Amino acid sequence: MPNLRLQNTLKHKVNEICQEIECQPSIGFIRLMLQEIFELSEIDIDESITDGSMDKGIDAVFEQENEDGENVLYVVQSKYFENSDKSLDEPAINKAILAISNYVLGDSPADSMNAKLKKRAEIYQERLSNGKIDMVSLVFITNGQKIHPNLISELDQFKDQQNGQLKYEIYSEEDLSRTFAPLSAMPVKQIDLKIIKDIGGGEKTFINLPDIDFVQGKVAKIDVCDLAEIIKNNPNIFHSNVRAYQSIRNKVNEVIAKTLCDEEAAKQFIYLNNGITLLCDNFDIKPGNERVLIDNPAIINGCQTASTILEVYNDGKIKPNTAFVLVRIIKSKDEEVKRKIIISSNTQTAVKNRDLISEDPIQKQLEAEFLTLGFYYERKKGLHVGKPQDKIIDLEKAAQYYLALYLQKPAEAKNKKSEIYKSYREQIFNKDITAKQLLVGYILFDKISERIKILRSSASESKKSILGNSLLHLLPLFRDWAIEDSGKFLSDLEDDLTVIDILFNEKIDSVILKMEEALKDISRKEKDKFNPQYFFKSSDSLERILKKKEAKDKKVKNYLELNSDNFKRQKDLRYYKPDEYSFDGVNYKEITYWNDLFVKLMELYNKDNKLTEGNVDFIDVGSRTLLLSNPDEVEKKLRKKMKDGLWLLTNYGSNYLSKFSFSIAQKIGINLLIRLRPTRFRTQRKYKRGKNKKK
Repeated sequence: MPNLRLQNTLKHKVNEICQEIECQPSIGFIRLMLQEIFELSEIDIDESITDGSMDKGIDAVFEQENEDGENVLYVVQSKYFENSDKSLDEPAINKAILAISNYVLGDSPADSMNAKLKKRAEIYQERLSNGKIDMVSLVFITNGQKIHPNLISELDQFKDQQNGQLKYEIYSEEDLSRTFAPLSAMPVKQIDLKIIKDIGGGEKTFINLPDIDFVQGKVAKIDVCDLAEIIKNNPNIFHSNVRAYQSIRNKVNEVIAKTLCDEEAAKQFIYLNNGITLLCDNFDIKPGNERVLIDNPAIINGCQTASTILEVYNDGKIKPNTAFVLVRIIKSKDEEVKRKIIISSNTQTAVKNRDLISEDPIQKQLEAEFLTLGFYYERKKGLHVGKPQDKIIDLEKAAQYYLALYLQKPAEAKNKKSEIYKSYREQIFNKDITAKQLLVGYILFDKISERIKILRSSASESKKSILGNSLLHLLPLFRDWAIEDSGKFLSDLEDDLTVIDILFNEKIDSVILKMEEALKDISRKEKDKFNPQYFFKSSDSLERILKKKEAKDKKVKNYLELNSDNFKRQKDLRYYKPDEYSFDGVNYKEITYWNDLFVKLMELYNKDNKLTEGNVDFIDVGSRTLLLSNPDEVEKKLRKKMKDGLWLLTNYGSNYLSKFSFSIAQKIGINLLIRLRPTRFRTQRKYKRGKNKKK
């Protein structure tokens, strides 16, 4: 029976999209799904959709990094039914299989495709052959009912033929109900859990866990069918779980399902599965030790196991007294203890990093700070359902914008979101981070997005692609070419958010124009190889744009001396490298890079000031420096060796390094003199102008 509540929700959201952009319900539906399931931006959705004539059953295609850091090519087919008791049929699925087999995984000419899809197919074929795409995922999305098991078998067979290069995902009504269910739903008040009581041999019904501080616990064995019934009747029992159900098509869940469906394997299930963890306020064991009443229960670990059990149970593929699972029941009324238990119980690779940090004290502190500013910080998805959309600040997006704006890593922010929680987590979410810093990036990005949206409406297809893919790069470009060129700093915007409006209205169009001019030079050199989609994903893309702009427009004196008059002009040095420098008349020519100069200055500083973590007080807060004695191998790749066994992070951009170099020189009382080499481009241009005048 269709879920009428879900279908009404979907219909309402689809109609809103259709009214806004004047499209058919089928387009409104896929746009909604790309936004909600894959979290694509409006512009990324525009770039992804291929629906139309000669689309070969492919409605959208895009690349995205998954939670394992793999670059996945997603090929999407969607079907929106007005009558939701229908389902995807065999012709529709076979059409998608044929398309992906011929034009993506194969090398068939794409002449019979529409222009947009043809261009994409040729690029993806090449990227697959070069190993730049790790996996292809064929995605089916429908508001209809489950796909028939026979069609699932066909998809399994097709997947097995691709030698591990292909997976498939299916989102039907049941899956979408989980996606659109609010995480802030009311918790379950009480459940009555039936315990399997072993007979003979002195076996106990419960295993008692030790009482420690404010925590008590027991371990018991339960029938998987009893567990399925509890979940079926209490869907909000997962409200405290750090992640949602990943569907039976998830690799781990697929193994769980196969085990349960095999009668012999199901008998061993209790040994093959880690079980589930129930966190509660209190439990009361009834006489006979066969039932336990649990107050305010929440499954905090084992969501995937429990949900897969329910899915198999609903399909009628498992019977009572066939398979059993261990349940760990933990009670505590201390909220901090509960938080620690939730996080510790979910430190496994299958859990998304975003979800794990959602319970960190820093995240809760940011949530409280944002409330004072009139915003709702969504540290986990669905936390503020029903609040005004323009007042919701998403954790991951905020981190992306900070990484691009403050740390000047737009390519990493765009293409390597997993690194936010790995390499850059400490640089972003440290004790010094403030809600205002995240808000500056958020507001500025929204403004840039709106402006780009307007410009794209009348742009050519090639220019649309440049504008659509440059959004995150425009954050650091706006910082350099608008904010700091106006003699202001990001801290000025944090103190007074109205400054953003003033600078944006004055400068944004000139910043975009400068970027386009720089890209013209780059594309002219690369010719047919230039592709905006992949250019903006490359780690050196920002540096290349800035170099082009600096080479054209900057006029830097050959010498800059540290004094009060020119100290603020350090920005002139940001993307230039010194040919030589001197300390109080002593010349150095063997070192020609900013980070080499920086390390040399740090060594001089270390003669009089012992370097320890955090004592370099003149280092800018927005670019946190870390000094330590024993870095791991990953850290060593990013660090320069220094005296006394200390290692210094040196993956700063030239803009920071120049500022730090002068700061350090000033700190240790050295008269620092820099000689810059003039760019070949400017020299040639000047020479040509001179020749033309003579003529």
